[in-house]
Amino acid sequence: MPKIISSLFSGCGGLDLGFTGGFNFLGHNYERLDTEIVFANDFDIDAQTCYNNNPLLTNHGVNCLLEDIRNVEAKRIPDFDILLAGFPCQPFSNAGNRKGVNDANGRGTLFEECERIIRAKIENGHRPQAFVFENVRGILSSKMSDGITSVPEEISNRMQKLGYNISIKLVCASDYGVPQQRYRVLIIGIDDRLGIGAFDFNLMKDIVLQNNIPSKSYGRVEELLLGTILQGVEDVQDNVVWEYSDTTQRSVDLIGSCRHGMQAFEYFTPGFHKSDLPEIVFEGRSWKDIPYELLSPRFKKIADDPKKYHAPKFFRRFAFGEINGTITASAQPENCGITHPVENRRYSVRECARIQSFPDEYYFGNIPLQAQYKVIGNAVPPVLGWVVAKALLNFLSNE
Repeated sequence: MPKIISSLFSGCGGLDLGFTGGFNFLGHNYERLDTEIVFANDFDIDAQTCYNNNPLLTNHGVNCLLEDIRNVEAKRIPDFDILLAGFPCQPFSNAGNRKGVNDANGRGTLFEECERIIRAKIENGHRPQAFVFENVRGILSSKMSDGITSVPEEISNRMQKLGYNISIKLVCASDYGVPQQRYRVLIIGIDDRLGIGAFDFNLMKDIVLQNNIPSKSYGRVEELLLGTILQGVEDVQDNVVWEYSDTTQRSVDLIGSCRHGMQAFEYFTPGFHKSDLPEIVFEGRSWKDIPYELLSPRFKKIADDPKKYHAPKFFRRFAFGEINGTITASAQPENCGITHPVENRRYSVRECARIQSFPDEYYFGNIPLQAQYKVIGNAVPPVLGWVVAKALLNFLSNE
């Protein structure tokens, strides 16, 4: 019997696609998993529209409901074995205002909706077997209103009271097949009545090794480098670019292209080894490459006292020989490595999608251009989701 899944805060479907499987990413097949998603929800119309226009999800019978989960009664959600929830990360994000549980929109406590729904299912005679919560690493240092208890501790305490064994881990997506240095916190709960204990995150490494998935830590890192993943992208749908503002474009032009140029693509041929690449392909750029006399007053202030400001790498440009940094929902180059290594422009929608490990057939073009960047940046990388799903399914099956 397939595991029945309900998904909250589903976004454009990254985590759901991972838990469904049945897709290809850059030549690697991520097999269809023995799961069935029976409920998906998001309150963002762009994310919901994108989700519902992708056959990789909708062909399996699910459509994303457009509604604030706080207005959805638990009885409207079919019984499920596993609950997925990437509740909004902005209250905890370093790229946001870090208001945490004190977020004015109430987003910081939306994990309580997950608790509400699981509790209601239990009270109605159905115990979900597991849940997977995903969030930014900033949640680890975010506090509840008492100023003492961390948000993960609060979630753990509440879910333990409902009878779940909790495992929490900060993971880097590039360890699990995603061409991106994206750090995220996973909180996984397992029903204590199953008698199998808490989820073992080492199983995710096992999945990577067993399925020959590229990994920064466990092997075949070459497949995650920008020079590999940007190959042939110009021929794929959604290869459109959101232009920079005049001010931002000026900064990008002053920083200049990575010195390796487009001709460096020739190094990234099938079977190459990272150790054989010339040093130049590892040399990225940032605002620090702008001549001092051309810096804005703000950047001159930072340049004059780098220790005080920790010398941040604003306007980061990753080189072909690097793994890209985190793609954010705002897609702004000051805080996010979203400028193309060679061309003085923002990554295209499809380039961002590849960095997030979406298959090339996943379609984003039916929503406004800026919204396409937003939903991609907010998504859970599907390949990371697949590794989590495969490991969790194996664990629940006691394999």
